[in-house]
Amino acid sequence: MSIAYALDFTDGKLPDEWIPLPIVEGRGADRQRRKWAKKCAELHWDLHSGGPRDKAQVKELARWLEGISEQFPQKIPMQYLFAYLPDLRREPLPFFFYAARSEGPVAPLLDTLVQRNQPGAAQDPQIVDFTTDNLGKGLRSIRHFVPKGAEALCMSVNYGWRVDTYGIDLSMRTVSDDLGWAAANIDAFDAFARSLKVVHPSEIVID
Repeated sequence: MSIAYALDFTDGKLPDEWIPLPIVEGRGADRQRRKWAKKCAELHWDLHSGGPRDKAQVKELARWLEGISEQFPQKIPMQYLFAYLPDLRREPLPFFFYAARSEGPVAPLLDTLVQRNQPGAAQDPQIVDFTTDNLGKGLRSIRHFVPKGAEALCMSVNYGWRVDTYGIDLSMRTVSDDLGWAAANIDAFDAFARSLKVVHPSEIVID
């Protein structure tokens, strides 16, 4: 069943280090993604580089953004896709959002969203309360695991909330194989998550 919801931010503005990516499919999707990624990369280098942009670096960022927008929605169920990009010279880190109608007791549901008991963890996940004023009761986990068919240890950061005002259970997650860098940016991930609020799509205002 389709869930009618949208994501907005408490101050009405997307934090500078975060980019919303389009999820497109069907005829012309490749062209749409390519055109969007090129414009987005050019805009971010113009706004944040602090100097003349390097065409090669703009192309590299566009390639990264296009790749994320194309590949991840084919592999992972999601309704929204964002990328964390504190450094234009570094590959963006994708974050995936998925919501379903609320069902069942909240505690076991949140445990599922943050993968508390998911097989394959290298150790017990680090789980903390992550209730927010905007989203409601939630948890956040940091989980270390080795992906199937891989050898390198990865870290997933998983958030889950029961958003009672909209009757949905919402998850936000990412995965990185750069454990030190991801761990060093947990505060930035948390700040982004705390800034989120769920609204009806009709409430989104595009300037």
